Amino acid sequence: MMTLVVGVPDSGKSALAESLAVEQSEGEKRIYIATMIPFGEEGQRRVEKHRKLREGKGFFTVEAPVNVAESVKDLPEIGDATCLLECVSNLVGNVMHEGNSEDGAVVESVVSDIRALRGLCKNLVVVTNSFPLEGEGYDDDTRRYARLIMKVNEALRGLADKTFEYVDGEWREDERN
Repeated sequence: MMTLVVGVPDSGKSALAESLAVEQSEGEKRIYIATMIPFGEEGQRRVEKHRKLREGKGFFTVEAPVNVAESVKDLPEIGDATCLLECVSNLVGNVMHEGNSEDGAVVESVVSDIRALRGLCKNLVVVTNSFPLEGEGYDDDTRRYARLIMKVNEALRGLADKTFEYVDGEWREDERN
């Protein structure tokens, strides 16, 4: 089962996703796949914040800024595990800067990687951001980044069995039949 959690920054996505992963794992193995490359003090603070949120919840952490499926495929417990992938927006940025210059290649790389991850584990909870496409002060690269995240999120909605989306200050659940 794949659950997608979509929200704006600081909407509580991580807490919701962790709660869903713990619930779905039913006491089985929990794997947290971290995609963030922490730059500077702010990056380190965000990593620490997320580590503290996960504390005591039984997550084994794998750092995987790209190639998330490849990073966990050889773990012996992967087939029975619930994986929490955080965050797609970091993954998109990492893939963009890894040398995939065309938009279609970035979207395909991220979506196919997550599709492969979905096939490896029992449950997958995926966290992603939503951003406005036109923000104040956005340069061309930032607009492109927001557009690519939107395209990836669109594709992930099609893969997800359940989607939680932060809309107008509240979480809304959509379950695919």
